Amino acid sequence: MYRAIHADRGGRILVADHPALAYDGARTVPFGEAIPLPPEATVVSIEREALASERSGRPRRLGAGRLTAAALLPPGYLRTQLPAYIDEPGKPDLAPRAYAAVAADESGALWAAGILVEGDEGTRLGKAELAAKVAEGLRTHPGNRLVRQLARCAREYGCRCAANAFTGSGECALPIAAPSNERPPAAVAPRRDGEAEPTEVAAFHPTIDELADLAREHFAAGGPMVGFGRACEGEPLLAAREVEDAIARIRLGTRDGTIHLRTNGSVPGSLRRLRSAGLDSMTVRLVSARAATYEALHGPDYRFPEVRASLRLAAELRLSLSVLVLVLPGMFDRPDELAELITLLSELPAGSALLVRDLHADPLRALARQHTRGVEPLGIAAALDRIREQAGHVRVGSFVRPLARVGVPNVP
Repeated sequence: MYRAIHADRGGRILVADHPALAYDGARTVPFGEAIPLPPEATVVSIEREALASERSGRPRRLGAGRLTAAALLPPGYLRTQLPAYIDEPGKPDLAPRAYAAVAADESGALWAAGILVEGDEGTRLGKAELAAKVAEGLRTHPGNRLVRQLARCAREYGCRCAANAFTGSGECALPIAAPSNERPPAAVAPRRDGEAEPTEVAAFHPTIDELADLAREHFAAGGPMVGFGRACEGEPLLAAREVEDAIARIRLGTRDGTIHLRTNGSVPGSLRRLRSAGLDSMTVRLVSARAATYEALHGPDYRFPEVRASLRLAAELRLSLSVLVLVLPGMFDRPDELAELITLLSELPAGSALLVRDLHADPLRALARQHTRGVEPLGIAAALDRIREQAGHVRVGSFVRPLARVGVPNVP
């Protein structure tokens, strides 16, 4: 039996005498689908009264001073259940984060409601080693504003792709401080992908030379990929001319490596120019493949058909293509949501990828916007199994993979 845990006002995590309860997005259920809490996960308290289970299975309030505990899982994992708590009207929204249910076993060890989707292929440096690499990069590039920005993102916010700029590995972020064309509700953060927290808009617009020099250095050091449109950015397609010029400048100096774009796909007309300039791959980020849900949670200044048009055009241009779906239990695994997603995936070319990450949200209030009452979710693991069965031409994972072949000219 898993035992409920909660936090006190001092931040201590305490084990209750009652069975653990979770929320599947439609109702409270016994805590399950559990894995040992991963080493890189953290346990946080949230300002809501915790729920546990009676022996009969009925929910039991633990008291106003007993706050809900939740796990935040590292990239590569996906939560399967949400914490069970009392959401009192009038309280402020919870900070949008990827809250997962967490409980203790009989020995007191912590378990989280989650599954491992894809192991992280990269290597994470320890804090001291990363600090040394960043310091070396700053010494080598005195006065370089872009390097200073990435140093701050790597050290203060733990952004993996910013840190890669100093290690010559993985994907190196190329921030351009693009504007945004989404206005999501306060309870939802669809631009967060779990790698960098908090998010912060870059404080300056780097020059084309700064972007190109950093990209070429990354490729020369053995890094396989550079990317526009990280979680701290707005929409890079709104700065398509700047991105196009930077890609062209990079490709004047090297044909190595993968140049990647992370986008909401809102401006399909820009993609041909970016592909001609040397763009290799693209990820389109969305909360839902169902238009009504998408528009409610992204708050876009555009329409969902433009996203579909970008996906069709990317396939036509033979870009390496992935769709990043931000997952919320009780929404992602609803039958109607899943059917629309499988339809969208069926239109992608073979070799495309479905990437899944947890949606950062106040979960109960995000779900309340979707009027999900009475709709029974399938469960996250079952939903992924159905996708693999019905869209088997698409790889399911968590991470963008650079193209296997480097130094090969693009096919226009």
